[in-house]
Formats: sequence, C-alpha cells, structure tokens
Amino acid sequence: MHFWLVLSLLILGCARAPIKNVQEAMRVASMPELTDDLEWNGFIEGLEAQVKFLKEKSEGPQQFGFGPRTIDRASYVRALEFLLVEARADSSGEKFRAALRANFEAFEVYGIERWGEIFMTSYFEPVINGALKPGGEFTQALYARPKDMVDVDLGSFVPVRPSLSLLDKVPLEQRSRGNTLRGRLLASTDPEKSPKVVAYPDRAGIYNGDIKGVSQPLAYVNPIDAFILEIQGSGLVKLSNGKELKVGYAAQNGHPYVPIGKFLFDVIPKEKMSLFAIESHLRSLPADEARKVMQMNPSYVFFKPLTSRGITFLGNELVVGRTIATDYTYFPKGVLALLQFDKPQFTDEKATEPSAWAPSSRFVFDQDTGGAIRGPGRVDLYAGRGNVAKQTAAVMKNKGRLYYFVPRAEFLATLESAPLP
Repeated sequence: MHFWLVLSLLILGCARAPIKNVQEAMRVASMPELTDDLEWNGFIEGLEAQVKFLKEKSEGPQQFGFGPRTIDRASYVRALEFLLVEARADSSGEKFRAALRANFEAFEVYGIERWGEIFMTSYFEPVINGALKPGGEFTQALYARPKDMVDVDLGSFVPVRPSLSLLDKVPLEQRSRGNTLRGRLLASTDPEKSPKVVAYPDRAGIYNGDIKGVSQPLAYVNPIDAFILEIQGSGLVKLSNGKELKVGYAAQNGHPYVPIGKFLFDVIPKEKMSLFAIESHLRSLPADEARKVMQMNPSYVFFKPLTSRGITFLGNELVVGRTIATDYTYFPKGVLALLQFDKPQFTDEKATEPSAWAPSSRFVFDQDTGGAIRGPGRVDLYAGRGNVAKQTAAVMKNKGRLYYFVPRAEFLATLESAPLP
C-alpha cells in the first residue's frame, strides 16, 4: 500500500515543523463545498455499515479526538445516526448536506505544507493467480501468522520501567493498537532458564526459510505478486483448482517498512516512479536479483483467510472509493470526512499513465491506517479490487484537502433530549 513514503518527501520537499501534540492536528475551518462525485446509495450503505459497526463493537477508543475537541464515542455515533436519517431522506443528498451545515463544524487537518493540504496516495486489493502447492511460477508462500510470534506490549512495562515511556509514545507498528514489538519466542532447553524473546526474522530470513515449520502456507503465488499483495494488505488469489481465496492482513514481522523505490532512482526517474514502474522493473530482473531488491524492505506481512472484502484497521469492511487510511496517532477511526483531490483519467484499461486529471470531491470514512501513512498530512484512499482499481492506485501521488466533520456541542445536547426521527 505504501511505497510512496520516500517519494512523497522528495516531491513535497521540506515539510512543516512537526506538531507537538495531537491537539494541534486539526483546527476549525470554513465549511467546504459539500460535493460528492460517487453514487449516493453507495455512501448511504457505507454510512449504515459504519453506524452499525460502531454500535455493535464496544472495544476500541471510547472518545474521538478532533484536535482540540474530544467527543464521546456514543455521542458521535448518535450524531451519525441523525445524518443517516437525513441521507436516506432524498436521493440528491441535499437534506444530508443541510444537516451537516447546520449541526456540524468542519475541521481542517494540520497538513504537510499548510493547513488542510494533504499528500494523497491510494491502495487497492490485487487479484492474482496461485495454487495450494508450490510449482511453476508459484514459488512464494503466503504465510499465516507464525506460531512462535509474540506481541510485546511496551506500555505495560512503563509503570515499572519509566525510562520506556519515551518509546511508548512513538507508534512502532501502525496496525497495532498501542506500542507493540513483534518478537519470536525461543524456548530454552535448560529448565533453569526462561524462554526469551528475540527480534523476528526480516524479509531475507523469511525468504531463506527461517519460519518453516512455524507458519502455515495459505497458498503459493508468484514472488512479485506476493510482494505487491503485502504492500496493499489484502486481496484475492485465484487458485489453480478453480476456487478463490480471499486474504487479509494478520500480522507483520516487526521490522520497519522501507519503500524500495528509493533504491531505484538510478533505473526509474523520480517523475516516472510508480507501482507500474517498480513492478515492471522487478519482472525484468532474474528471480534472484528481484529477490535482492525486494529484500531491501525488511518488513514482511502475514495473512489470514477472509470471507469478505478486505478488513480495515478499525475492523469493518473496506468501502470502495470511500475508506481512507490515516495516522491513528492524530486522527480518530470511524469518523466522517470530506476528501478533495484530483483523480486520474485513462484512455483505456491497459494504460499505465493518465491522460488527464479531473477534480474530485467525496465523503469518506476514516477507517484504516498503514505502515507508511505517518504524520498529520498523509492520506491513503482505497480504490477497490482488481486491475481497474490498481490503475488508479498505481499513479496516485497528489496533493489534496481533507476535512473532518465534528458535531456542535449544542447539537449533541439536543440529540440527548430528543428522539431521532
């Protein structure tokens, strides 16, 4: 999903000074133009699913932080229910927009270079071929979470080791709540010695067989397809027996994500860098050379079978064109926002470069996160599944604007005393 990190820094140059705390991540702004370029029923379905999920799932943060404002989860859900009623009221969405203007404030994000402005990329769910047994081009296993992997919760050590408090404030792995180190549990053959936890093998170690016997292969696929699937986080494998296997993120090996694009500027010009360009270069190399390049990213993702579309960090299904991933250190998960950006236009489904860019604006749901989606000015938009979605995701690397909608205090007080229509 996220090889754009180093490229974004090169494109944007010097970013703003880092913010000192999460209260500085947003501020009140003028209400933007509330336009939406996607099908309205799809938004209603997404909003319905979001409300249902937040009401049924009690775990997770019980407060949503919008910069200087904090709102109880239950109150925010009730505000979303109110909006859902208005969204269903007419197919044009005008009642919904009127309700937003009257009862909510728009908050703009801190941004990368200026308030409200974000750097935007996109991700998708690949559809690839594979088999249940290795053979031919299908040599790379998609591994399940290893049996010997453990999660070390650093936060639980802070009370007894206060010096760890600095580490506890820095996200070590974006897809884990709290600060978690991934490690390998090594049993001791000496009964007088305790088992110990060591760092989990990096990508090179996993490629070389360091997890054989402790991780179940879910399927075997082309190595480059596997690498792209890891970056995206979820996808669909069409098996040689005619069946399909949906897979999603299960765990990560604890090593930092390193975008391999930064090692390829000698063969791919910066202005031409894209997923298509990187994939084409990898496929042009002998297998062992391609592996060496991929090993420059020590991070490795483990998968689990799914029965649905890919699952977000929040825990619900991805919504095509409307799920966004942001840094959960700064932005709450499960909330409504508006994203403005330029979307690529292609002459046909095989084109790898857009012929033009068109303005786009839509309501989105902040539900996901990612290893390279860090800071108060990064957004990743879920484009969908398959090659058409890949076409968009592969070239998206633009600036845009992001606004969050925060219910006014007096509106929340009214909701507490009056039943929903």
